[in-house]
Amino acid sequence: MSEGPAEGMGRRESVLQRSLALAEMLDIPTFTEVVKGFVELYQIGVKVFDEKGAKIADIKIGNGDFCGYVFSLSEGRALCTATVGRVKDGPVEAVLGARSPNVPAEGSPEAMVAMPCFTGLQYLVMPVLWEGDSVGRVVFGPFIPDDLQELPPSLTSLDPSFDREKALALMGKIRRAPEATVARVMKHFAQLLETMIAAGHKATLTSNMHIEATREHSRELEEKNQKLETMNTRLKELDRLKSSFLATVSHELRTPLTSIIGYSEMLAEGLAGPLNQEQVDYVRTIMEKGESLLKLISSILDISQIEAGKVRLNFESADIVEVVQSSISSLSPQAKKKGVALEVKLPGSPQPKVHADHDRLRQVVVNLLANAVKFTPKGGKVNLFLSEVSHQPELGGEGYRIIVEDSGVGIPTDQLDKIFQSFYQVDSSSTREFGGAGLGLSIVKSFVEGHGGSVKVTSEMGRGSRFTAVLPSLPPAPKSSVQVAPPSVPEPTGDRF
Repeated sequence: MSEGPAEGMGRRESVLQRSLALAEMLDIPTFTEVVKGFVELYQIGVKVFDEKGAKIADIKIGNGDFCGYVFSLSEGRALCTATVGRVKDGPVEAVLGARSPNVPAEGSPEAMVAMPCFTGLQYLVMPVLWEGDSVGRVVFGPFIPDDLQELPPSLTSLDPSFDREKALALMGKIRRAPEATVARVMKHFAQLLETMIAAGHKATLTSNMHIEATREHSRELEEKNQKLETMNTRLKELDRLKSSFLATVSHELRTPLTSIIGYSEMLAEGLAGPLNQEQVDYVRTIMEKGESLLKLISSILDISQIEAGKVRLNFESADIVEVVQSSISSLSPQAKKKGVALEVKLPGSPQPKVHADHDRLRQVVVNLLANAVKFTPKGGKVNLFLSEVSHQPELGGEGYRIIVEDSGVGIPTDQLDKIFQSFYQVDSSSTREFGGAGLGLSIVKSFVEGHGGSVKVTSEMGRGSRFTAVLPSLPPAPKSSVQVAPPSVPEPTGDRF
């Protein structure tokens, strides 16, 4: 199967699958200093090229003026260029004018060749091998062979204007040395170069493998992030569809359910004709269950609108004491019917009005009380405490607390962080009998945070729970998905204070 374009371009070749260039395996600044040391010590120029002919190091000594003079002659330019090309790019073999050096077999590195120059000077060229492959070459020279006595005709016949005395004077600056001696120096250089390549290869391989591993890890993370983003987008869309579905269904159910409750109430009051006691009981049961279902549908509609960010809190001046008293009045019949004592403790002195959404805040208190009454057995007690408007440490400013305590079944410790989630119910046989959709506390949390406050719970199994809502007197910017209208400004009065 052929590799697709995207797949082929998406992955880099592994560092283990490719050959490293000579420059990659050497610490160039350090290597250059080593070459300079050899040149200064032995007074012979050294050049190092990679396998493509690029210079790695080029340290000249002594021959610059002489080579410059020869290059200025009419025929010298072409011959110098050809010689440099042969030394730099030609095969490191005894061909094309090159020969094996005149040294003992054990005295020179393998594959070293001598390349004579038309000027009578000499070069020694040696390949740089690594793991059996040629990765470059080393050139020693030019130097004057020890057996050179006279200038060769190939130099003296270059140009009629050739100045023999000048050429000899300039050549005198170049090192004269036996070929065998230069070969031994070159052998030592080759051993040092091999050591530096081995160390550099190891360091480069380790570094590149680390970089490659990091890139691969980064690529995998990018792929996972893309998958997560795709899944997150899909989940958001599904969540939007769920909220839209719940809102639509809830809205469509409320209309016929309201009619059912209304007609049941008319039947119970005898507006459609007299009913016997048994029929009245049936009709009142229909009304009671219908009202419970209507409350459930209203809660589902509220939570779906909250999740969709469509609930808008309208802040205005509100009497928090009146809100609490109204909520108590609504829950008193339910508590009395179940046999649960409902007690309330309000501040002793009149409290200043706060800014709040009156209806949403009342729903918070009602939901907390309804939750407490539902999970408190007959003979139990539910207490509601409203603090004075004062400094609240959690808010770092002025606010108030609404605390609802019950003597009910309690909440397991490992469930305390989950009870404010939508549709969540504590999964135990002791609470299944109470029913409900698990939306009341989620609505409480959303509305309290929409007011800029916070809600927390403490509980002990078998001894009850304590819910505390802390709210500011003047709500700041919204902290949840609930959209909040800015606080309304009270009408000006003649009172300067």
